[in-house]
Formats: sequence, C-alpha cells, structure tokens
Amino acid sequence: MKDLPNWLEIDPEVRGALDSLRPVVALESSVWALGLPRPMNLEVALETCAAIRDRGAVPAIVGIRDGKARIGLNQADLEALCGRHETDKVGVGDLPGVLIRKRHGATTVSAALRLAQRVGIEVFVTGGLGGVHPEWQRHLDISSDLGELTRTRCLTVCSGVKSVLDTPTTVELIETLGIPLALYGTDHFPCFFASGFEIGIGFRVDSPWEAATAHRMALETIGCGLVVASPAPAASCIPTADIHEWLREGLLRAELERRGAKELTPFLLDYLARASDGATLETYRALMISNARLGAEIAMQLANQQAEVPT
Repeated sequence: MKDLPNWLEIDPEVRGALDSLRPVVALESSVWALGLPRPMNLEVALETCAAIRDRGAVPAIVGIRDGKARIGLNQADLEALCGRHETDKVGVGDLPGVLIRKRHGATTVSAALRLAQRVGIEVFVTGGLGGVHPEWQRHLDISSDLGELTRTRCLTVCSGVKSVLDTPTTVELIETLGIPLALYGTDHFPCFFASGFEIGIGFRVDSPWEAATAHRMALETIGCGLVVASPAPAASCIPTADIHEWLREGLLRAELERRGAKELTPFLLDYLARASDGATLETYRALMISNARLGAEIAMQLANQQAEVPT
C-alpha cells in the first residue's frame, strides 16, 4: 500500500490484512455513536465485529479521531466513541471541515464508503441506508448516501433503508440513479425493522458467491459497487403497521420540538425504541449481526475469486 496522507491512519491489523489480500469489512461509526443508546451501542459494536471475525474477515470501523480519519477503531477508540456525549455526525461532504478543525466524528454511510474505498476495502456493512426523508415535498432532504453509492466501488450490505425514511420514494430514487440492487434471499425490499414489500427493481441472489459474482459484474458494466439488501431475521421483524404508527407520532413530536435535519434520524430512532418498549433496539441488534456475517462471507468469496484470476 502506498504512503497515506497525514490525515489518514489505518489500524495495524487492518493494514496487515489489506497488504496480504485477506478480506476486510468496513463499518460506519455513526450507528454506534448516534444510532443506539449507551451501553447497548458498545455491546452491539463488539458483537458485530465478533460476527465478522467468526466468518474469517477483519472488521474495520471507520471514524474520525483528533482530526484524523481512522480505518479500524481499536477497543479503546470504540469505548471512547460509544461513551462520548458530543460527536459530530460526518457525511462525505463534512470530511474536510471536520479534519481541518481536528474534531472527533462519527462517519455516516457516505463518509465511511469514501474512506474505505480510499484504502482498498471492498465490502462495507451497515444497518440501513440513508435516503429521502418524510415530507420531502415541503423541505427537500435527501441523504448523501445515495449519491455516494453511485460512485463507490465497494459492495454494500444493508437491510434496506432506515425505517424513518420515505421508503417508496427512496426506492424510486435508487432506480433513477442506476444503483445496482440485489435482494438477498428474498423477492422483497427489506424495510429495516419490518419484513419489506415487493418492488420492480433489482434482482435476487441466494448465496454469498452469487452476490460476489454480481458485484464483479456491476463493477465491469457500470463502474460502481453492488448494494445487497438483506432482511432482518424473521423472528425479530416488527409489523409494518406498528412501525408506521410510531413514526407518525414521532414525526409530529419532532415538528413540535423543531428538530433539525441532522437531529431527526437519531430523534426518531430513540422515539421508536421507547414506543416499542425496546423491540426496535433488539431488531437493530439482530440485523446488524446478520448483515455483518453476510458481509464477511461475501468478502471471503471476493477474496477467493481474486485469488483464482490468472496472473
């Protein structure tokens, strides 16, 4: 690997894996800093990393520490991130400002994808993608995640888009942007906490090998990585009607409290957790661990396919 700029650091274990062409799986850090309450955030982070290791890959959580982008947070870094009360939420467009101001930051999907690709990581895992926020007709609010997915060469494993979004409109935009979409083991688009619905885009894959092969084809044909949408484990899914009712109540509360755009997703996730008596938190845990396992299995297949290419 070439010398890195002074604002970018790689954990020695992650660098060793990349140098020896062993599979690495990148993860964002905003899910731990902003998506889950303490101390559950640290517990699920460690469980997710363990799930990746159990499948033979090396986890690499992407974060910002003291003005440096860090690929692979060690346990001390992770404990500090999960315990910190004030952390910048860093999208891809926020990276320059956070780095020059020497801030701490938790990367969203878009920033983590950009940094993971910079060092040659092929697979990225998250819970849910960002997308089109509710009531976008009044106030246009679309996550930078979608734009980054049109540029990245990383394969992304997710459980659809975050439950707090306008999912049908987000799916339409995914199609418009030409983002290659694979539905893992299902004919439905996963809806994060809920099981999902049938859509007219994307295609089904039923194994890590098929996902890896489709990703290679996506890179060859359109130059960007595959999105693999995998539903949460069936036993942990929550009825769609319940999610919609809690979201309606949460959006009304957010409007009354004048929650800003960057505050809205953490606020709604917290509201859902309280309204569901913690059920959404357990679904979050289940889908993160499931996605981590799948991401590691696909990373192993990609590594095997690369090793088979004639030199």
